[in-house]
Amino acid sequence: MSTPAAQHRNGRPNRPDRSIVTLVQDLPDLADVAEGTGALSAMERANLAAAEAAIDTFQASGWAAGQALAVIAKGAYHRDTHATFPEYLWERWGLKPSPAYRLMEGWRLAARLAPATAGRGVTGSHVTSLMPVVKQYGGDRDEDGFDELGETTAEAVFAGAQDALQESALDRKLTAVLLDAAVAVLPKPAELPEDQGERVKVVREAAREAVTSLIGKAGGAGDGKEKAKKVSGPLRLAVPEKLAAELDDWTSQLSAGLGMTLSRDAVVARIVELALEEPDALAAVAQRIESESAEKIGTARRWTWTPAGKPRGHIRIAEQKPKGHKAGKGEPEITCAAPGTEPCEEIPEWRVTDHPVGKTATVSTAHFCDEHLPADSSPPGRWNG
Repeated sequence: MSTPAAQHRNGRPNRPDRSIVTLVQDLPDLADVAEGTGALSAMERANLAAAEAAIDTFQASGWAAGQALAVIAKGAYHRDTHATFPEYLWERWGLKPSPAYRLMEGWRLAARLAPATAGRGVTGSHVTSLMPVVKQYGGDRDEDGFDELGETTAEAVFAGAQDALQESALDRKLTAVLLDAAVAVLPKPAELPEDQGERVKVVREAAREAVTSLIGKAGGAGDGKEKAKKVSGPLRLAVPEKLAAELDDWTSQLSAGLGMTLSRDAVVARIVELALEEPDALAAVAQRIESESAEKIGTARRWTWTPAGKPRGHIRIAEQKPKGHKAGKGEPEITCAAPGTEPCEEIPEWRVTDHPVGKTATVSTAHFCDEHLPADSSPPGRWNG
C-alpha cells in the first residue's frame, strides 16, 4: 500500500529537478561499469567524480529539506490543505514528526559544518552527536531558535576532531564515535572562558586531544589502520548473557570493518539511538517486558486508579494473575465475562473491581481473560492488543 505522499506524487505532473536529472545523466550505466583493478583510468576518475557529486548533492539536499520544512512550519504554509503540520508532513511527504523535526533542528548546524568537510558532507550522525553541545553550551536563542554560542561551540568540537585526524597518518573519516569521545571530555559550561575566542580554543583543543588519544599517534601504522580488537570490560547494562555475547561479536565485527577500536558501550549507544528514533519502539519494549514478566513472575500485579468519566473517589482495581484467578471455597467456578453468548474457555487472569462513591454504592466485580479485558478496564500504562 502506498503512503499518502506517494499517492500525491503519483497524481501530479512529473516535474524532476533539472540538477538531479543532470547528475543522473552524468553517471555511467551500471551495466557498462567493469570490476576495476590497478590504478584508476581517466574514465574511472571521471565516473568517480560524477558519483561523488551525486552523493554530495544528496547529503546537502537532506539538510536543505530541514530548512525548507522550518519555513513551512513557521509560516503555517500548510494551512490551506492541512489542519496541522504533522498531518501535512505525513500526507504530503510521508514523513513522521520525529525525523522531520530532527532535520529542522539540525539544518543550521549542518550548513555551518559543511564547508569544513572537504566535500565529504555532514552526516546525520555528526549532527546527532553535536546537538547536545548546542543545547548544553549555548546561550540565548533568537526568535527562530538559533543559538550562535551553542553552534560556535559545536563547530569547535568538530574542528578539533578534524585536527586530530589530519595530524594522524590514518586515512580516516570523522565518525559519530569519535565525536562522542570528543564531546564526553569537554569541560563543564561554567568552566569555559567567557571570552568566545578563548572558549573556542579550549573546546577545540579538548576535542583534538580526545580524538588523538582514541585513534593513536601517527607512526608504525602498517596499512594505515589500527589493529581491531574486541574490548571487554564491564557492561553497564543488565544484558542477558546470550545478548552480551552477541554484542561482543558485533563490537568485534564493527571494529574490524571500520579499522578502529570500539567499545560495547559505543555499540549499545548506537543501538539505543536507533531504537529511540522508531516511533513504535516504546510500545514494543513494553510488550516485550510485559510478556516476559508474565512468564517469569506468575504472581498478581495490581493497579488502582479512577477511570475517566467517573466522579472523584470512584476507585477501580485491576488485578492480574497470569496463571488465573481461582474461586474461593464454596464459590462457583470463575469464568471470563466475555461478551456474546459463546462461553470463553481462556484463563480468567484479570479481576476488575469497581468501588463507586457513596455509602449505599455497590461494589461490582468481574473476571476476564487477557483477550476480552475491556479497553476501559485496562490499567494505566498498559499496552493492549
